[in-house]
Amino acid sequence: MNRQVLKVGAGQSKDPEEAIKMAMQKTKNPTLTIVFASSNLNPNEVYDSIKKEVGNSHIIGGTTAGEFSSAVEHPLNDSVAVMTIESPYLKVGVGIGNDLSQKPFECGKEAVKQAYTSLKNNPTASALISVAFMNKNSSDILKMKPFMNIIIPDGLAGHEEEFLRGVISEIGSSIPIVGGSTGDDLKFEKTYQFANGVYSNTGIVATLSSALKIGVGYGHPYFPTKKGAIITKSKGRTVYELDHRPAVDVMKELLNVDELTPEIFAQRPMGVKSSDVFGEYTIKSAMCANNDGSITFYAEVNEGNYLTVMDTDREYAINSFKNALINAINNAGNPKKIGAIIIFNCILRYLLKERLNINDLDIIKEIVGDVPVIGFNTYGEQGATLGGSIGHYNQTSTILVIGNETISQ
Repeated sequence: MNRQVLKVGAGQSKDPEEAIKMAMQKTKNPTLTIVFASSNLNPNEVYDSIKKEVGNSHIIGGTTAGEFSSAVEHPLNDSVAVMTIESPYLKVGVGIGNDLSQKPFECGKEAVKQAYTSLKNNPTASALISVAFMNKNSSDILKMKPFMNIIIPDGLAGHEEEFLRGVISEIGSSIPIVGGSTGDDLKFEKTYQFANGVYSNTGIVATLSSALKIGVGYGHPYFPTKKGAIITKSKGRTVYELDHRPAVDVMKELLNVDELTPEIFAQRPMGVKSSDVFGEYTIKSAMCANNDGSITFYAEVNEGNYLTVMDTDREYAINSFKNALINAINNAGNPKKIGAIIIFNCILRYLLKERLNINDLDIIKEIVGDVPVIGFNTYGEQGATLGGSIGHYNQTSTILVIGNETISQ
């Protein structure tokens, strides 16, 4: 009797009980349950409602700046989006790092250690990997990912980069990482993370040990202009000088404005060219101008980097998301059947999509048809560029694709 490779359910509703019951129509004993919930709902009540239905399934996720799924035809606010994933070829380990705001490096190390320690052996995956090594060509073998790490850090802690450094110090940079920072619907008060419980000020790592075809993608909707400046003085996420002048003065000139507002910063982000062989631009969005003439960003900005003013248009934004999704599918080994798609989408990118009238779910359907999708609008995204540079980004989408095929197929 053949095993079913993968079962995936998706649900979304203002009522968490209804959302999980929708998802459980497709699964019986989920291996992993992903929950993205509005911060306007009680996180403990949301978690308890989900836990009651999914039994021993691992539960990960958090609060959002907006959640979405393929389970509803129209956008739904103040809701819970749930995805249940069931497969005999998947094992999951979950780790929690505490005190992210004060000890981010240690938090990353703690979370990933716990995740791998709690991960049970996966002899099925090991056997299929052996079969694949005997029967697949080298290019297919290179795309196998026996491990994948989903990270979900608190989006208000402000230390995603150092958290990532802690994770990478334990597992190296060759194991894929994808994720997004939790939100609170732009209240900027408190966010929550789900990791077989409800937490705050933590960093979550969920490690997937899988014999499924699985891949990640990265993309943002911006292209570079010819305007920019060199960061000549900075610390952490704050730039003090551009081209040896106060950062505020130079930024006003670059953007041709008299005042630097959050709206201006959101619409005109900066880009930094990655140092890998592809030289992709990663996005650094400014958060606010400070009284001392400095500018604080939502991501680290290093001295010596050249900040490029970025721009976009509707066609470019659509094509960039298509390319990110196609890259994720290719990264998964081009499975003929897509089982699930999980998206970590910046809240600022969401606001851009609203202005440009773009719907990611329509784009996904155009490329892969009707596939279960879940995602949330984040306070920052984590993943890797095409050249493998792992980082924390702004105004970006990072994508996880799970194929409804084993790596031996």
